[in-house]
Amino acid sequence: MLRKTVINTLNEYNMLKSGDRIIVAVSGGADSVCLLHILNSLKENFNITLEAVHINHCIRGKESDGDEDFCTRLCNNLNIPIKVYRIDIPKLTKLSGKSTEETARDIRYEKFAECAGENGKIATAHTLSDNAETVIFNMIRGTGLKGLCGIPPVRGNIIRPLINITREQVEDFLNHINQDFKTDSTNLSDDYTRNKIRHKIIPIMQEINSGFYKCFSNEQKVLKEENSYLERISEDAYISHFQNNSLINISQTSHTIRKRVISKFLSDNNLPISFDKINEISILSETGGKINICKDTFLVCKKDCLFIEKKSDSLFLEKPLEIGENQIFENKKLIASKEKTGNVLIDMDKVCGKIILHSRRYGDKIKLCGRDFTCSVKKLLNENVPAQNRPFIHFLSDDNGLIFMEGFGAAQRVAPDEFSENILSIEILKL
Repeated sequence: MLRKTVINTLNEYNMLKSGDRIIVAVSGGADSVCLLHILNSLKENFNITLEAVHINHCIRGKESDGDEDFCTRLCNNLNIPIKVYRIDIPKLTKLSGKSTEETARDIRYEKFAECAGENGKIATAHTLSDNAETVIFNMIRGTGLKGLCGIPPVRGNIIRPLINITREQVEDFLNHINQDFKTDSTNLSDDYTRNKIRHKIIPIMQEINSGFYKCFSNEQKVLKEENSYLERISEDAYISHFQNNSLINISQTSHTIRKRVISKFLSDNNLPISFDKINEISILSETGGKINICKDTFLVCKKDCLFIEKKSDSLFLEKPLEIGENQIFENKKLIASKEKTGNVLIDMDKVCGKIILHSRRYGDKIKLCGRDFTCSVKKLLNENVPAQNRPFIHFLSDDNGLIFMEGFGAAQRVAPDEFSENILSIEILKL
């Protein structure tokens, strides 16, 4: 049954073609072990060759080493070549300022891509269960239709043959063929948000509806079809309204299509995208005016023409935030720590992209913790900070805008809650 479902998935999404070289990501967990066995049993049917890659993240000591040994032995038994990488993720996490999970994911896909090269395909063991957890996670954090579509079965050269298989089906298959697997101890703990979804939320959904996964799978197909339709319309609208590096007359489009056109415009120009920014720009296209997008970059709307404007400001200072001491002004420093030593705390898992430390910039706004409204930085400074001190206020921003303002605290969207695990502490030290 499982093998047939995988074959149907491979054919439905045209994942394989004769002569493909497939790099299988193998962690030692049930999903990846199942994926390796299934693809190995199908390699002659589809005329493909297999190679495996295992990343030892060096996070769990002997347990990580045990996973590495297991994967090596498994591949040797199946006569599948394997490459093993040992990478100190805890060390890289400290240097990057990103979460452990994000750092590990970036490194994994970097190594997978390196092994695949230009012509290889990367097979990952994401299941229907993973997809459900991702959609619920996206829903909790707030997302649009694209986020509710979950994990794509195919993205570039990445294929996910198990995307229509549940974790329970995977384990039943492995039990049937008497194949053991490794269990990551961190997957058993409820200290991580995704594990809370896996162990608590989804079981409740299954209690309410025993056919939860079937209904979820059907709903995913509907959402993906509708999203694909909207993307085609939006692409046509983008082409018709894009002239001379500007968007012309987009106020005449529907709000739904307009927001997608704006999102593509920002993406094509490597500008940060967020729900609030897109809404703000959509309103701007009707009213005219100017808003700051990031750093010295502004979006301007004049006579129904939306375009990008850059301004250089010799007084503007910025640098990537580092764990430890950070200095852009002579008389004080900003201290960033993974210990809860400062009086301002930020949930790093809610941060989008890298954090930049900078001085004041025109047009910034922030919704501070404990406030139900967004306020301009200019208004906050004018009402609370002496004029001579305003050029020397620390600000922190991620790809979606301000997340911290010295003297006022963190933005509501990055405030820690009861689920927060990866906390960054901020403190200002005067010299």
